Amino acid sequence: MRSFGTGSRTAVAGLVLANLVPLVGVLAVGWTLHSLLVVYWLESGVMGVAYYGKIRRAEGGDDPDRLPDWEIKSFGETEPRLLESFVGKPNGRIARYFATYFGACWLLHGAVVVYGFPDEFPTMTVASPSAVVPAVLSLTAYHALSYRLNFLEGREYERVGPVTLLVDPLERVLVLHLTVVLGAIPIEWFGAPTGAVAVMVAAKTYVDLEAHRREHERAGPRPDAASTT
Repeated sequence: MRSFGTGSRTAVAGLVLANLVPLVGVLAVGWTLHSLLVVYWLESGVMGVAYYGKIRRAEGGDDPDRLPDWEIKSFGETEPRLLESFVGKPNGRIARYFATYFGACWLLHGAVVVYGFPDEFPTMTVASPSAVVPAVLSLTAYHALSYRLNFLEGREYERVGPVTLLVDPLERVLVLHLTVVLGAIPIEWFGAPTGAVAVMVAAKTYVDLEAHRREHERAGPRPDAASTT
């Protein structure tokens, strides 16, 4: 197992600290479940913006044999496309496709989180801006830090292709949404106990750490470093 490089260790520390903000909010300040759901939905939007930038900047190659056998369909399309069909296409075209596909999924998920849950559970306390804003700012700072330290200064953009970068956010957001949404339903059914919400925050943090590890392992080590991510 490869160890984290200096830049990645800093980004990991930023990830953990960013996720501690909502955890402290739940345990010490009494943030509501809906506030956390809105925070994580907004964070996934920030992640989408970061990956749009990464896809446009990527200079590495894509190996069709290493891509998942996935089909994706953007807004307005009638037929899905295999990921490998994007290999060799201009970065800007891939980024635009990602933006429409990811953006449509993000808006749909937002409708469920922002409006669906309070409608389904009338007793749910809706999100508070005083809880959402600092948590989103801390998580946004992490994504900006990771982009700068790993993707730019760590020169991951030289070692990863734009189509490969399509995989990372789709995997990460899918697991995140399943973890958060499926965890939120039973928590709300049983009265949203603070301990259960804290467990959900911890599970989300673990998902983030695993995604960070896989993402930077996929990019591979820097040519001028024995071990990095």
